[in-house]
Amino acid sequence: MALAARYRRAAIKQQLVTANWQSGNDITAQVRMRFSSAPAIILNTTANWAITPVKQQHWQLGWQVIPLQQQQVKLRWRQLPLQQQHTLTHWRMAALKQQQNVATWGVSALHTQQLQTGYIYPGITAKRFDLLWRTDGEVTRYYRLPYGPRPPSYICTQNYVPPSGKVTLRFIDPAQPQQGNVTLRFSNANNPIVCVLDNGGGLMPPSPEVPTIDTSRPIRPARRRSYIMQPQLRCYRVSDNLEINIISASWAINRSSWAANITLNCGSRIDRDRLLTGGPQLFKLVVNGYELFGLAENGSMSHSFGQSSWTITGRSSIAELASPNAAARSYTNTTSKSVAALITDELDNTGWSLNFDMLPFNVPAGAFSYQNKTPIEAIAQIVAGIGGMLYPDGSTNTLHVKPQWPVVPWGITIATADVAVHDDVILNYSESPASTPACNAVFVRGEQQGVECKVRRSGTAGDVLANDIVDPIITDQLAARQRGTAELAECGRKTQISITLPVMQDLPLCLPGTLLGVAWQTDIYKGMVDSVNLTASRNNDGSMTVRQTVGVIRSYE
Repeated sequence: MALAARYRRAAIKQQLVTANWQSGNDITAQVRMRFSSAPAIILNTTANWAITPVKQQHWQLGWQVIPLQQQQVKLRWRQLPLQQQHTLTHWRMAALKQQQNVATWGVSALHTQQLQTGYIYPGITAKRFDLLWRTDGEVTRYYRLPYGPRPPSYICTQNYVPPSGKVTLRFIDPAQPQQGNVTLRFSNANNPIVCVLDNGGGLMPPSPEVPTIDTSRPIRPARRRSYIMQPQLRCYRVSDNLEINIISASWAINRSSWAANITLNCGSRIDRDRLLTGGPQLFKLVVNGYELFGLAENGSMSHSFGQSSWTITGRSSIAELASPNAAARSYTNTTSKSVAALITDELDNTGWSLNFDMLPFNVPAGAFSYQNKTPIEAIAQIVAGIGGMLYPDGSTNTLHVKPQWPVVPWGITIATADVAVHDDVILNYSESPASTPACNAVFVRGEQQGVECKVRRSGTAGDVLANDIVDPIITDQLAARQRGTAELAECGRKTQISITLPVMQDLPLCLPGTLLGVAWQTDIYKGMVDSVNLTASRNNDGSMTVRQTVGVIRSYE
């Protein structure tokens, strides 16, 4: 069975539909039907498929519920080199007119919420965590949480620290008899301030414990197979920081002198004259990072065939208070003053300050005087009279006064060395005997207003006397005790030792009064530094050599 259908557009006036039924090869029935569509249209159905022109019905799929107006969640992520990067997500819910959540991550320039974390190791200085909550442009809550290892610092207190041994109470005013109990009240107002170093850190310390001058650990250079040396020798004029070309330099000082003797070998006549123009000039000598200050006082020149040299000689910068740079005068104390005040009077209006590290005592009026002496000579007379020594620090313009023997020979065995050296850094070693009679007592007396005391070494009979000491500054038992201790410390069997050492970062200049620990071959001992001579020179091949020769007194007590 077959069905055929034909379709024609409006221009066709007649349309014929023919349906034939057949069985096999014979047509058993045939029906013909004719009609015309032009005069009347009974039923017309039209279906058009289009995308752009169709306007009748719009069907759009969105993510929404009709009653909602607007709700927005905004997520922004910002990192330092990026200026803007964000992602927007919109959805709507019922009954809400407007709601906005802002989450911002920023490092430096954001204002709504800031999260900042800083970490520096090993020198941690600050680490914090800041959170800001902001609504409608105003900060409603602020909270700061410090976090991280704390830096090293000193913790100081004026609370009473119990000393070791016995406590002695001295009452000046006579007591009034009374009945009942006597109540003693102690105040912390007059206690000294004691500072303890807090290494800081948290579970792990931020840096290793480095010994300082205030600790009881000696400065000890490490043992190495080889030491890489990078010598440095520089000289600058202090007034304008002008560098002076020098070829070699030497700097030497001992316990009995108040200034170091300095010699500079300049590279040219111009360099020599730069330190002498307009009078003596202050200069700064830098040797392997250590700064030494001096005053250029004299210049000289030496010439031979094909070779010339220009030399500057001077002393430490404290020489400004010595002849010929300062005038001599005579003085008598008209009022009672402490020994430190007498020294401070000599330093007035000089730019120098005093660090007095000895036992103070009072000097009565008229007990101390001198004739035709410069300020530094008068100070040296006072300090020598009480068994002390001087060291000028030109970097801070501070004059240090301390005992000639900070540690007495009979107490060296239990003392801690300031600097310890071993045979890996000892370049030259020599020794010679320097023994004196083993005295154990000495008489020390003043003059008109002085006191007379017999200073005896503790634990001895005091039967071997040293030569008597007479000095007008001995006006108190503390003055006699300090001077007598210095005299007895010089007595006994001793050895003068000369040790040549390099100057490195972990091996500084060994100044007079330093307690030096020495490990030389199989011999281990401690001695007092009596002198030091620092030399630095450039060789013909351009290399440089820096050495310090330390004079050490070893006592066999």
